[in-house]
Amino acid sequence: MQKKIKTFLFVITALFLLVVPPLLFLMGSKKFSEVRIIRIKPAMSSTTVASLLREEGIIKSKKLFLFLLKLARADRKLQAGLYELRSWSTSFAVIRKLVKGEVAIITLTIPEGYTAAQIANCLEEKKLCSSEEFLKIVREKELEGFLFPARYTIPSQISVGGIIYMMQEKFKEVMGPYQRGLEDISLKDIVTLASIIEKEAQVNRERPIIASILYNRLRKHLPLESCATVEYALGKHKARLSDKDLALVSPYNTYLNLGLPPGSICNPGEASLKAAIFPAKTKFLFFVSKGDGTHSFSVTYAQHLAAKKRLREE
Repeated sequence: MQKKIKTFLFVITALFLLVVPPLLFLMGSKKFSEVRIIRIKPAMSSTTVASLLREEGIIKSKKLFLFLLKLARADRKLQAGLYELRSWSTSFAVIRKLVKGEVAIITLTIPEGYTAAQIANCLEEKKLCSSEEFLKIVREKELEGFLFPARYTIPSQISVGGIIYMMQEKFKEVMGPYQRGLEDISLKDIVTLASIIEKEAQVNRERPIIASILYNRLRKHLPLESCATVEYALGKHKARLSDKDLALVSPYNTYLNLGLPPGSICNPGEASLKAAIFPAKTKFLFFVSKGDGTHSFSVTYAQHLAAKKRLREE
């Protein structure tokens, strides 16, 4: 009996000395409220987990964490998964989460017009999967354009294939009501057109007009001359393309090649998809940016040159 009391007092004293002072110190620290995303991989040893938590600033003492883990006989009960943990949490709080498997549900917003590479970076930042792993599947299945941009609530233990499936299903859900407009053109071509519209238009009311220009140029066998497609080939955005950029040899360079590029240059939103299916009826063949998110539209090349000159002078 006396031995049990001594053990109990030892544990209480250890907890008071090792847990309470750090907590009192950290209550005034900015880091106290920071939330970190930590992935615990399957078969990770308790020592490896403790090292990871210490490196990420989740716990203050690796030794205390391992001591309490052993005391609770939980060193082999830690569950793999993605966890949302606060900086400098108490070891007790962290152990409880890891033992119960209270994995995080990650909320992720994919903006309209993001490329697959940008989406991959977002997923990697949230530690849902590696960028390389995501892009490997997307490129193999040619899914650029079919990963619908939206707000997603993603279970942390979902596979990369599951994430891609969610985005494809959302694309199908959004495209469902517009299927009747796809009688004379393939879905791939619609998505490719929509991706160009997404990158060229900033104002929703202009999307159907820009769509009409793309269709008009295709019908007249004129190159689309979209700077956005060249930027996709370059792999980066540029405020102004040089003559060297415009001469880039690539199937995505629509200044040099007739017709549509081989595939989408981004993942378009619903407004751009709708514009590609239901373009406005115009005779416009040219457009130039006004610099405020809107464009000036022209029927002839002479009008286009005049519009460019006028805008430079304003």
